[in-house]
Amino acid sequence: MRELPMLDESRCTGCGDCESICPANCLEIAGNIPWLPRPRDCIVCTLCVRVCPTSALKMAPWLPA
Repeated sequence: MRELPMLDESRCTGCGDCESICPANCLEIAGNIPWLPRPRDCIVCTLCVRVCPTSALKMAPWLPA
């Protein structure tokens, strides 16, 4: 099982820092909320988690559908 960035929407301000720092370009902002439309493309670098000013992103287990 791999871990991916998961969002706590109540903490997210929609600043876009996570999207702009993602080297795999797999995060997108939709309606001021980041989401991971291509989870298999994530390289698990954790940059998005580390750059988030409100700690809205955390690494959590992901099970593919």
